[in-house]
Amino acid sequence: MGNSISFSVTPSEQLRASLVEAFADLHVDPRGRADAIMIIFFIAVYAFDLVVVAFILYNRNYPPMRCKSPILMAGIIVSAILWFVGDVQVNGHVPLLGTPWNNCKAFGMWINVVLGVCMVSALLALRTLGLMRVFIMGQPFRGRGLYLPLLLYTVCLLIFGTVVQVIPAKKTFYYLDVIDVCYCTNGLMAAIYAAIWLTWVGVVILSWRLRTIKSSFNEAREAAVGCFVVFALLTTATVMHYALPNFPLNATHRILTTSFDHVSTQIFWWIIMGVPVFNCLFRREQYLNEWTLKLLNDGLQDEYDVTGSNGSEKAAIVQQSGDVFPSDTPLDFHCNDANAGISRLEIPITDNSHSAQHGGAISWPHVAENHSADQPNPGRRRFRRW
Repeated sequence: MGNSISFSVTPSEQLRASLVEAFADLHVDPRGRADAIMIIFFIAVYAFDLVVVAFILYNRNYPPMRCKSPILMAGIIVSAILWFVGDVQVNGHVPLLGTPWNNCKAFGMWINVVLGVCMVSALLALRTLGLMRVFIMGQPFRGRGLYLPLLLYTVCLLIFGTVVQVIPAKKTFYYLDVIDVCYCTNGLMAAIYAAIWLTWVGVVILSWRLRTIKSSFNEAREAAVGCFVVFALLTTATVMHYALPNFPLNATHRILTTSFDHVSTQIFWWIIMGVPVFNCLFRREQYLNEWTLKLLNDGLQDEYDVTGSNGSEKAAIVQQSGDVFPSDTPLDFHCNDANAGISRLEIPITDNSHSAQHGGAISWPHVAENHSADQPNPGRRRFRRW
């Protein structure tokens, strides 16, 4: 990509524009400063995202972070980067002649569609399905019921990509040397958009079922905002490709199309991860206190347990009186599932001075003053059903 980015209009681009306007009667905006600025801007954005992803994975056991499915969210950023690389080629931001970029099927089908936009959609659908299993179906965020749909979807994508690969280029993706862009046939374009739209219709159906949950993680609101953003993106992209099929030749249209793709992706991703990332970085223990109290107040008795790691020392939860835990009782939190499964959150109550993983005991704003050491062991308590 480095040799393809230019902050000025090169002589070859000027010649290309002249030839296309003379022989094809099409107006061409040469690639230059605007395309280069956009590419560098999103390279910087995704470089920052990768730093944030490293921070998320390093702190993946922080409960508010872990329950956002950090591994899935990291995978979404990787797929979004591949999507961007494919967009740079498909939307005509760099010269293709005499470079690896003119391999239209590799960049246009595999990188842009299969590993990019479709995999972003699949991972977001997987997270939504997992939330529905936990909060609606009462099942864990793991197992064949969760991952089998993703496996089947991935197999279908691989079959689709392989079929496109073996079909002659003139019927799928092919390179137009005079215009120096890759062209996708109408039939293939319709198949691609049908697959993406069907995926997101499924996500909307799953998200609609989450609308009534009362959760400490804001899943219903995130899903609603995310679906709105993605449907705006899909509508714009569909209209652009069908109403303005020559948009890669127009600088304004191609830059707006690519920018809207990836600004939308950033909005969706940061809606989910922004709050836990900020608070883990700047308000780690304070936010953990607030997050846990909200979890208790939400009364998610079917999704969460409160347990003591030492059988002789367990504190009872008295929600109505405001007495949550003794003031000298440090807590540790962990989600059971290795991939941020939120099927059950256990809260061990120990005699240790602090949790090594989370940097210290949690100070609770409301504590029981009359708690005594000889209090009977209540055993495992579920939250009272509201």
